[in-house]
Amino acid sequence: MNTIPIILAAIIAFAATLSAGMFVKKLQHNIGVVCAFSAGFFVALSTVELLPEVFLLAAEAQISFEKPLFTAVGGVFFLFALDRILSRFHLKNHGEQMIALRPRIGLLSTLEFCSHGFIEGLAIGFGFQLQFGLGIVVAIAVVSHDFCDGVSTLTLMLNSGNRLKFSMGMLFIDSIAPVLGALTTLFFSVENYLLVLMLSFLAGSFLYIGGGTLLPDANKMNSPIVTIIFFSFGFSFIVLLTAIGV
Repeated sequence: MNTIPIILAAIIAFAATLSAGMFVKKLQHNIGVVCAFSAGFFVALSTVELLPEVFLLAAEAQISFEKPLFTAVGGVFFLFALDRILSRFHLKNHGEQMIALRPRIGLLSTLEFCSHGFIEGLAIGFGFQLQFGLGIVVAIAVVSHDFCDGVSTLTLMLNSGNRLKFSMGMLFIDSIAPVLGALTTLFFSVENYLLVLMLSFLAGSFLYIGGGTLLPDANKMNSPIVTIIFFSFGFSFIVLLTAIGV
């Protein structure tokens, strides 16, 4: 197992989240561009890198392609359901109890980021278990997203009325989430059959993060042409890394 690269990638992801949050005032006005770029990363990572690897591995393990395909769809629906449940909870009665619920809105929105971060950490570990180059590509995409998350976490926490000290504490939790996910994979290695299903689930999750969360956020913050351009840059960057065999 590529233990050292997994640990290094996890540390870089941690630093990206934390450092972005530290400079939130300078970065929050440009976060839409970073979101669009990261959305391209995640959509390309899922469709161009992870899913083709999954289907090749499935063929080698003599697994029918329907299983990883349905598992990928399950990954999309899992994160969609998780995000909707949390959003419904922290927006409930929002109009009637604006002052009382505003700090809770920031807190539960941050927990959404943490759930994504843990899943991304798992993807780093499993990516390196399968192939060193795949782990590198996954790590690059995760770091770009964690950079967005660091800015978004602190902005949401402060704008929803939470104290700076508590907001920084939640930023640290958000930063540590991908580290915990990556370190979890160091304690066990999985057989090819389970690796196929896990990676396909993560591919679906990444497709939702890119297309279901980052891209809509980018659309809200950017003009359409800016979102299209930077999404295309992010997508093309992953395609390029795949083409040169990283």
